[in-house]
Amino acid sequence: MTSRQMHLVGMVNPPTSQYAENWRDPLGRADWLSGRFHADLARTLERGLFDMAFFADALAVPEDGDGDYATTLRTAGKGSIYLDPITVVSLAAGATSRIGLGATVSTSFVPPYAIARQLLSVDHLSGGRAAWNIVTSTTDAEARNMGRDRIDPPGERYDRADAVVQTVLDLWRSWEPGALVHDRESGLFADPKRVHRVPGGLSRGPLTLPRSPQGHPVLMQAGSSPRGRAFAARWAEVVFAIGDTEEGMRELRRELRDRARIDHDRDPDSIRVLQGVQPVVGWTDADAQAKLRALRERIDLPAALTKLARLLHADELDPDAPAVDALAAHRGATGSVGFEDMLASVSARRGFTVAELAVEQALNQLHPQVVGSPATVAEHLEHLFRGEAADGFVVFPALYHSSFEDFVAGVVPELQRRGVFRTEYSGATLREHLRG
Repeated sequence: MTSRQMHLVGMVNPPTSQYAENWRDPLGRADWLSGRFHADLARTLERGLFDMAFFADALAVPEDGDGDYATTLRTAGKGSIYLDPITVVSLAAGATSRIGLGATVSTSFVPPYAIARQLLSVDHLSGGRAAWNIVTSTTDAEARNMGRDRIDPPGERYDRADAVVQTVLDLWRSWEPGALVHDRESGLFADPKRVHRVPGGLSRGPLTLPRSPQGHPVLMQAGSSPRGRAFAARWAEVVFAIGDTEEGMRELRRELRDRARIDHDRDPDSIRVLQGVQPVVGWTDADAQAKLRALRERIDLPAALTKLARLLHADELDPDAPAVDALAAHRGATGSVGFEDMLASVSARRGFTVAELAVEQALNQLHPQVVGSPATVAEHLEHLFRGEAADGFVVFPALYHSSFEDFVAGVVPELQRRGVFRTEYSGATLREHLRG
């Protein structure tokens, strides 16, 4: 085993994940509104010794440029279905015993006290396995669902997020270690001198919970814009990144570690930068390529163009036009600067037409795809890991749950054989998993 160990996180957002046709594929499970679906998935990832499963979220059905959600619902667009992630991670905590569990909660709409109490409750009930995937939300549709006219500009959202995260941390620390005395003989339940109100104006405190077995939930963040990177360098323990090239991945990791050390006096090794990948695993390379062809063939081009037009708030798209021109003409439609930067970068590098972009977006949302036998996939991930392009990977399934099952059965043993991934959990809490 190497002294530095790879970290793996499973991303969960059915019914589509990053593959738009997952819900139609006969190998994709259709019971994603059931507790059994999520319990089985969490147990599969725990069997594979993943550090964490994290559950995505948004607060509105995505709309087109006219504010209509019909296209999203007709086509099972990403975001058409979202269970409340706090509820799901609570269920998954009861079905597992070791894997970390991350819930997405927005700083723009949920009060800090509610965030702090919900997540620390999960942390206690799971024995110290909770994480907070911090998002600022991105769309006017979400704002309107939460009683506002429109979403704030990105800079203001991140300023708000800075204040919210600081307040949540203060609330989590409002009980000092050992403040819960629980001394039956003396009659002292908790020492009020070791429980405090919190500074700032977003909450008064104290929280109604003492510290958890891991101190407090792990902080996770996925912003890739310049402001998002600054936010990650300040707060994140796990950064979910999307890299276009190996050198781009390496440069992002280097930048985040340097910013954390220089700007915030943080130990750079306290940040785990995990690159998103969509593995397509077969028992041979040829088998994997056949699986990829089958996934691609299920994508209907007119439907893919419709979905892309909805994403870009476009009335109509010319399939033969350069993708970079269409992206430039509809800049700002998604509300995510980093996501749009990634679309533009990949489209320019690969010379996509609009039609090609639409198909790739439906296949993997332009996230890196690793295709091959378990040995081939493991070799590629090991190369990126040993080359310090990543501390590990956020694994996107093409199909639920078969993609995760293939990865756990095939790739995980290969990574273990190569000495870059754990053979057992060495600790009980998520933060202990991440220290390896």
